[in-house]
Amino acid sequence: MLEEKLGETRLELLLVGHNPSDAAWQSGHYFSGPNNKFEKLVVESGLCKPGEQGMIDDWMLAEYNIGFTDVSRLPNSDSSALNTQHMRLQSIDFYKRIKNHAKRVNGYPKRIGFVGKRQYKLLFNPLLKSVDLGLQTQIPDSFPKDVEIWVLSSTSGRAVISWSERLEPWVELANSMHNAFEVSNIE
Repeated sequence: MLEEKLGETRLELLLVGHNPSDAAWQSGHYFSGPNNKFEKLVVESGLCKPGEQGMIDDWMLAEYNIGFTDVSRLPNSDSSALNTQHMRLQSIDFYKRIKNHAKRVNGYPKRIGFVGKRQYKLLFNPLLKSVDLGLQTQIPDSFPKDVEIWVLSSTSGRAVISWSERLEPWVELANSMHNAFEVSNIE
């Protein structure tokens, strides 16, 4: 079973997937499918240094205060099998889980990064027709307004996108986080 990895303090970043893959559910580690590009993306983008192979989610939570969850907690390696109605219902629980964690640690994550566009678009009513990758200006009604929201490229090996296009929003996020860290250390 794949547990949410939220930690005991306010998160620097919460990465949100669509739903757990079967491989992630079985291994207990996010983005652990054999064709998943997550580890390569977070290392090449500069978001973090290489961690323990296959357990990078645990390492990222411990070292960088980066948490992990999914909008839907239903494991399925074919995210398209989870229809809009299912995702709408799951988004209610997703909001509750984020809010409960924020209450427990006294603050929402500083940033939330949606790994893929679909789960972000489904949080809007009416649904967003399109969304660009990167930092978002349009925030779902149920979200706290003081949290940076990012939409990142999918890490799935099935996603048809060039490597440079896939990497770009991850690099932008990493640069934003490093710049924020440098500013906070100056003050």
